[in-house]
Parts: sequence; structure tokens; C-alpha cells
Amino acid sequence: MTSPASMQRLLRAILLFAVGAALAVGSAISPAAASMIRDTEIEAGLEGLMAHLVAAAGFPPGGVKIRIFIDPSYNAFVAGKRIIYVHSGLLEQASGAGEFLGVMAHELGHVREGHVQRLDDELQQASNNAALATLAAIAVAAGGSGDAAAGGNDTATRGFLASRRRDEAVADEIALDLLEATGTSAIGLRDLMARMARQRSLPESRQSLYYSTHPGARERLQALQDHVGKSDHSANQLPEAALAIYARIVAKMAAWTESPQRVIARAAEMAPDPTMETYILAIASFRRGDLGDALARMDELTATYPDDAFFHEFKGDILFAMARPAEAAASYETALQLRPGSVLIQLNLGRSLIAEGGPASLERAIQVLALARDAESQWGFLHRQYGIALGKAGRIVEADLALADEAIVINDKQRAAQLARRVLARDGVAENFRSRASDILFRYGGQAD
Repeated sequence: MTSPASMQRLLRAILLFAVGAALAVGSAISPAAASMIRDTEIEAGLEGLMAHLVAAAGFPPGGVKIRIFIDPSYNAFVAGKRIIYVHSGLLEQASGAGEFLGVMAHELGHVREGHVQRLDDELQQASNNAALATLAAIAVAAGGSGDAAAGGNDTATRGFLASRRRDEAVADEIALDLLEATGTSAIGLRDLMARMARQRSLPESRQSLYYSTHPGARERLQALQDHVGKSDHSANQLPEAALAIYARIVAKMAAWTESPQRVIARAAEMAPDPTMETYILAIASFRRGDLGDALARMDELTATYPDDAFFHEFKGDILFAMARPAEAAASYETALQLRPGSVLIQLNLGRSLIAEGGPASLERAIQVLALARDAESQWGFLHRQYGIALGKAGRIVEADLALADEAIVINDKQRAAQLARRVLARDGVAENFRSRASDILFRYGGQAD
């Protein structure tokens, strides 16, 4: 029998997905098993484009992160914390950088107002079966099938959906404030809302996911139209540098999501300039397994643009795939010098150094992986790679604790306790490591799987 607490967790996942917030940060990807891509250039580029909006919203530099799902549907959402999740389809289908920034301003409104946290609070209050049944019905209705909620309490369902519409209107208001404060035109957001409003008459199968998860488009459009008509910034254009970054990101995303054959055939059309044409052709060759061609193209680009960290990073990826870890590590080191603190570059540098082996390489791997782990402590894979490096260096107690941290992140409590017991069973364990193992065992040793 499913416990109320377990049902709450399940319904939270369903509801968050239905209303546009599908990912619970941690080890799981999402209820829809969508694929996330982690790419330094795409994440850093998009975060840089919206940095002025983030600052206007009152967050510190880098205080709001972007993660990308490989999904052709047009959608973006928040799921707690300060992370905005963007579907690749949004980047491919948006009319341009202005529309993207309008969507990000709207999502920042949700982040600032804590709308996902409020949903969590409502779920915590659902402590009986009747309330849980109502929430299940609401989850179906929130996904766009309003008639499917008959099994729940109609009043509660209507109240929840009305709350969702209010949240969307509030997020719009904040978005307009942020765009106005930064001198950014709201035309992109207005045009998106106009397209969404037109979808109301379409069959449900043809409606955008963003439409069904961001309700009330027709009602919200008038406020956006009024703002565009009054704002002194409506005619403002984005800087050329911002447009260039966005065009490069869109081309790179297409190179990773479309078939390699299509990329090769359309490279000149897809790329904003000859440099990007070479870049996306290298990506297509990499995906086809033609590593020699990919490396030759990246050799050309890194020689021509020695200060481009992302070119060096991808060259490292190719070399690592070719089982040339020492050369891959050298490319990653160059990339890291150009972009200090990049978690993904640190991760791949650490992996190449582990593969290279040798005391010096392993110590360097431990150093960079520790930095990466500290920066993204909820990513279990980083704890695992750190543990592997420690284990290969002969630091077994620390390796077990790192793997216990991975187990904690992925919610494998039994494994965490087993590793803690293994540490405590060893002789001569330093007091700080023994204390950490004891803490893990105290917290997780008596819990069920």
C-alpha cells in the first residue's frame, strides 16, 4: 500500500511536470525520462545573455542557472531552487534572442515569487486520501485536460487552476518590470503570447506544451500589448554581441539535436558564419564516429582562435573519445585556464587524468574534481568520479566517503550506510573521516531503502 508521504512525492512529480516544472533536482531526470544535455558553452552563453535580468531580479551574479533538455517541444519551467529548465525546442523555435529573454524574464518571475515552493507547501497539507485524490485530479487538469478532473473535488480543482493562472499573471508582471528596468524590449514576450493565444482554437494534439503549462494566454496578452505600446524601450535592439552569442548557441544546439547527415547537408545554412560552419561540421563528424575529421576541424579552429575555451574543450572531448587521455587533458587544461571554475571542464579534465593514470595525474584529478564537486554538490556523478580518483590514488577511506556522498545524493540510504560502516571498520582512520562516517551512519543506518 502506498503511504501518503510516497503519494505526495509522486503527485509532486506529476504536478510539477503538468504545470511546467518537471525536474526534481538530484539524480533523477524527470517523470518523462527526458534527456538533459550539459554543455559549458550553451549554459554559460544563455546565463550570460540573461545576466542583466538576473541582477534586476535581485539575485547575485550566477545566482540563477540554466539547464537544457533535449526535447523538441517549446517549453521552459522552474522546479525549485534557482534553476530554469529550457527545452531545446524553445531555442530552435523562438523567433530570436528577444523572445528567449522574454521567456526567461517570465520564468525569473516564478523563481522570485517562490511559486514552486508554494506548490510544495500545498502538497504537504494533503494528508488524507481525499486530498490526495483531489491533487491527482488536479494534476490531470493542469496538464491541459480540464474535463479529466471529475474524480477530485471540483472546487479544489478550480481553485488550484485559478491559482496557476494568477501565478502566470504575476510572473508576467515581474517579467515586464525586469525588461523595463534593463531597457529590454518586451516585443518578443508579447509576440510569443499572441502565438499562444491563437493556439486556444487548435486541437489539443497541435497545441504547444508551453501553452498547456502556462495557462491564460488570451487574458494575459492585453497587458503585454499595453506595455509594449507605452514602453520607451519597445524599439530597442539587443547588442550585436548578444545576437551573435545566441546565434552560435542555436547553431550548436541544432548540431547536437538534428541528425548528423542533415547537419552536414545544411551546415552553410544553419551556421551564422564560416567559423561556426566548421564547428558544427566537427560536431556532426564526432556524432557519426568520424573522429579524425572532427579533430582536424577542431585543430584548425583552435589554431585560428587560441583564446576560445569552448573550441579547446570540444577538442578535448574528441581526444578523450579517441583514447588519447594525456592530449585530452592538455586541451581541457587550456580550456580551464580560459574559463576558470567551469564545472564541466573540471569534470572532463578529471576524467581524462584518471584515464591517464600516474601519481601526478591522479593528484591533479583529485584537485579539480573536488572543486567541481563542491560547486555542484547535488550531482552524484561528480562524487563518483571524485571517489574513483581517490581510490586509484590509494586513498581508500576518502574514496568510500565520496561514494557514500554519491549514495546520499541519489537517495540510496542503504549503500551510504554500508560504506560508512566499511570506513569505521578500518584501523587507523583519521578522526575527521571517522566522524564523517559516524554522522552518515547515524543519519542513514537505521533507515529502510
